[in-house]
Amino acid sequence: MNMKMHIAVAAISAIAASFAQEAAESDASIASATVGVEVAASEISSDDAAEMNKNVTTHVKTTARSKVKDDIKAYCKECGITIGEVTPKDAIYIEGVERVAANVASPDFTRSRVMTYSKAYTRAVAAYVMDKCGTTLASQFDEYFSDQGSGRLTPSKTFKDTLGRIEDKMAQLAEAKLDAGLRAMGVEPAGSLQERRILAKNSLVKRTLSKAIGSAAGLLPVQTFEGWDDAGKYAIGCVIKGGAETETIAECLRDKRRPFIRRPEAGLSVEDAMPTDEEMVSQFGVRLFFDKNGVPALLSFGQWGSAYTGNDEDMAEDAMDHALRQAKAEADDQLTMFINSSITLEMESNRGEIKENAVVFDANGVPTEESVRKYVDNIMESSKQKGSDTMIGRSTVCEKVIKHHSGHDLAVVVRLWSFDKYDAMKRIIDKPRNPPPPPSVKPANPVGPAGNRRGRSYDF
Repeated sequence: MNMKMHIAVAAISAIAASFAQEAAESDASIASATVGVEVAASEISSDDAAEMNKNVTTHVKTTARSKVKDDIKAYCKECGITIGEVTPKDAIYIEGVERVAANVASPDFTRSRVMTYSKAYTRAVAAYVMDKCGTTLASQFDEYFSDQGSGRLTPSKTFKDTLGRIEDKMAQLAEAKLDAGLRAMGVEPAGSLQERRILAKNSLVKRTLSKAIGSAAGLLPVQTFEGWDDAGKYAIGCVIKGGAETETIAECLRDKRRPFIRRPEAGLSVEDAMPTDEEMVSQFGVRLFFDKNGVPALLSFGQWGSAYTGNDEDMAEDAMDHALRQAKAEADDQLTMFINSSITLEMESNRGEIKENAVVFDANGVPTEESVRKYVDNIMESSKQKGSDTMIGRSTVCEKVIKHHSGHDLAVVVRLWSFDKYDAMKRIIDKPRNPPPPPSVKPANPVGPAGNRRGRSYDF
């Protein structure tokens, strides 16, 4: 073996040893990832963690005759929750249901279900935003326009009623108080007194909507459903959860910090968090659960289907392989959207006012729920395009083809993201590598008297 070969072998051996050492350190860091990791300022109780695990592992079996609304009711009964009502822990559950565009017999049915889930999810988010608008509007009015002695404004059941009460109060506001409130919102008073009242109301509504949309940053999808609606159309349903607990979790995920769990208890293994094949049929999007170390982890369910209806086995196999790749991409997109949309929605809240013409308002100055849904949907879709280092530490825990009760084959891929794997991979990525040795300088060929060589150099 010549000298060049000896040097190349030595270099390869050194590189292999370096990777082996990093792999060993990665395994060790996964086992001890909780050491030295910053915790969130807020806390989550072990009861909250147990409730979340119950929410995401309670399933209603989907059959060919399932009705979405009935399955959601059965799920809520099993979990002890009521849609639209605030729980004693100040959490709220909201549902969203959307019809599937394709007919059940259509080759596009399986893929159409996937796209319908996204609409059902944003439908639920929009309903949550509209629910928050009423309470947020009252608090915004108190912040900028209430007198010290008049007491706080109690929100009505609807945004429209609360806005009507605010219009009555603004009609009684002293001119100086009205102008001071406008300036506090960053709006320069202009026009007649009536025009300034309208300006104040419109500015207040825009600020309210911006904050209400920002509050959706803490929402978590907890379960999905599919079946027939009351009109005999096939539909996808989604239940989401919002509250102080979910806001804390979402904030920790955004900042890549482990939440501090009071009285931590062992949670679910990945195997326990996974649904059965029958249950997996109706699983879409992201689920958050607390793992066996009591730390949040994410499962993302991606589905897709093949539209190939021919008899060529090779083409059918190729089409299903493509569907599995698409299902994996869908699962990754859902993870990216889940984290990035939370960041974008939080930025929306900090903006102060909703973008001009972003949302449609009715004759009473109330934002329409459909325009809010479209606005939220745009945020979600744009979030998929943004990179996120949250994608570091993903792994595939399930990749298979299962049978839908309609007879269609479903390509299903489930991706896992956890703090342990994220921390381990970040340590490898962020670890400073040993600087490469300086390039060797070939010494000059010293020579003695003419024709008398004192040294010899070799080129390698």
